Amino acid sequence: MKKYKKWWITIGIIFILSVIGYVYWFAIPKHTANKAVDNYLAEQKIKSNQIETRVIKKDWKMGGYLTKIVFKDDLKLKYEYSYDERIDLPYHIFVDAYKDGSGQTEGEMKHPPLEEQLEEMNKSK
Repeated sequence: MKKYKKWWITIGIIFILSVIGYVYWFAIPKHTANKAVDNYLAEQKIKSNQIETRVIKKDWKMGGYLTKIVFKDDLKLKYEYSYDERIDLPYHIFVDAYKDGSGQTEGEMKHPPLEEQLEEMNKSK
């Protein structure tokens, strides 16, 4: 039994480090992204009862998290709230909307991005 004690300790340490790594690199950032989207929606004056579907996923290509939302009053558009700490916008979120895979302008959205994002988009044009 003594010779297996080191193996159990090693396996236990690896397990604990794996759990800590998962929480640090995935659970905490996902929670932070979810809270940022909630705050962004609150600033847009959107209530949770206006949301038809909401899905949050890790964005492996661009980094950060991507929250896809379909609103009850705008079922044709799929809004994408991209959270990335490197984005210098309010709440670190960039909003896009898509209809049948085609990007939409803010004039075609019932829930356009915040004014700071629109100003930043106009600067880059």
